[in-house]
Amino acid sequence: MGRIGHIGIASALLAASLGTPAWAQPPAPTYVVIGDSVEFGLDDDIAADGFGYVPLVAAFLGTFFGQPVDVHNFGEPFAQTRQIWREQLPEALAAAAGGAPLVVSWGGGGNDLAEVVTGPQAAACRQSRSCLGRLNGLLNEVEQTIDRTIRRLRAELGPDTVILMRTQYNALLRPGCAPAEVAGLASVALEGQPATVLDRGLNDRIRAVAEAYEAQVVDLFVPFAAAANTLVSTDCVHPSGAGHQAVGALSQAAFLAAQ
Repeated sequence: MGRIGHIGIASALLAASLGTPAWAQPPAPTYVVIGDSVEFGLDDDIAADGFGYVPLVAAFLGTFFGQPVDVHNFGEPFAQTRQIWREQLPEALAAAAGGAPLVVSWGGGGNDLAEVVTGPQAAACRQSRSCLGRLNGLLNEVEQTIDRTIRRLRAELGPDTVILMRTQYNALLRPGCAPAEVAGLASVALEGQPATVLDRGLNDRIRAVAEAYEAQVVDLFVPFAAAANTLVSTDCVHPSGAGHQAVGALSQAAFLAAQ
């Protein structure tokens, strides 16, 4: 056998001993997150499991896929849906390029409603048809922005990408956070009020967009309403540490439902 043959055998043995070269390995699973302060992780007071719910979902996905996932979290405190669409979505699409498999978490809409629901006119708004009409108009705009965001994610990332869309919880249901009429208006804004102009709330619209683009809903409203004192932080806005754990667990369940 000539020198070249010996070199070829040696090279093959070396490659086998080193495993698959990096350039030939399949891309790592990628987890991309866009949203607001919930995705960012604000007010998580349980440091042992990471900051917010995103590390919990990432760890779960690593176990599911059998290898660590690449995590790209673009969530920003106080972000509204238009900011998520204009600023975070392009970054998310760039980060997702080449990743396989792909999982995307989206959250938003609460900051769009905050001023109307918690402002000085909130207490009387629920009894005013014109006020509910203005709120409905705002929600129509929010829904269009959410639709554009998820439509582009689905179009560019393909049918195999798992998209998780969380609904909004009503933080004002935590005892002591708001008068009953204000907390009630927040629930109407999120879940709608039948037989009024606002028969579809923000969460109804999120669920509709999810259905249109085959995304999975991470539904927070009922679990948080049932345990608001535990799952909502004392700031009356963000999830507590236990709340972030709940978002993580519900996200994991929604991901498994897509399998």
